[in-house]
Amino acid sequence: MFRPVGILLKRFLRLAMKNHSIQKLKNERGFTIIEIMIAVGLIAILASIAIPSYIGIQKRAARSEAKANLEAIALVLEGYMAENNNYGNGVYTYMGGSFGHTADIENVAKLGDNLLYQYRLVATQVPAPAFSLFAVPDPSGRLAGDITFSLDSNGKKTPSDW
Repeated sequence: MFRPVGILLKRFLRLAMKNHSIQKLKNERGFTIIEIMIAVGLIAILASIAIPSYIGIQKRAARSEAKANLEAIALVLEGYMAENNNYGNGVYTYMGGSFGHTADIENVAKLGDNLLYQYRLVATQVPAPAFSLFAVPDPSGRLAGDITFSLDSNGKKTPSDW
């Protein structure tokens, strides 16, 4: 009928430990919903500042690349003019791949294939050899509707703040 004291003591200690751990869990505090909402709000504010800034930096970098590419193409065309006494004749467009001009512009200027701008070359022979270059934002890209840059054989650049 009577159980040994050791067994009763074990059961008592086990029950006491179980109640202690439950009590300990009840006393511990986690994050409240208000604290989580404040943290999410702060992250949203930081993102609303950082994302437009990042997009602006990307746009300026793409514009700088377009200007540099126009100058590289103009340099290639001047070399072609020195050798052939003309700039070619016709309208050429480059959006990766090949310009189609006999000067091998895309390889000499190292334009690459992953471009955000389309490059157009208008070369004429009448009344004198001349060219006009245009960097037009790719209408299907992230710069659609952005500024179009141009450079001609006289060195005139547009827009004027270029």
